[in-house]
Amino acid sequence: MASWSHVPEAIKRLRGELRDLVPEGSKVPRLVAVSKTKPPEAILAAYADGQRDFGENYVDEIIAKAPALPGDVRWRFIGHLQSNKAKKLVQGVPGLVAVETVDSVKLADKLNAACVSLGRRAKLEVMVQVNTSGEASK
Repeated sequence: MASWSHVPEAIKRLRGELRDLVPEGSKVPRLVAVSKTKPPEAILAAYADGQRDFGENYVDEIIAKAPALPGDVRWRFIGHLQSNKAKKLVQGVPGLVAVETVDSVKLADKLNAACVSLGRRAKLEVMVQVNTSGEASK
């Protein structure tokens, strides 16, 4: 079994580096710990040090981890989300606060429909991915 005792120190170091980079009087950016492929024990080590925002990029992985962790974890989906998995994600992760890769109106509509049909009261943050290059493949 792996030891995750180094995680709190790494998070403290990152928070310090963030604070040092931010001009005085400005808000320190949110630190999102990308927990993909990490076991719940690693996430709990970060959680014990005050980390609450975690990012995942696989629907099945975030759905499996969410029930094993405290309810105040703020989950952020950070990978490409297929529209047919929108409801599964919203339903399976009560602590989901954001989908950071909304790249189509279809996906936005599916997320909205999932939130409505499941009676979700909390707003779901989204980050819209915009093709600025004009390339059809993007």
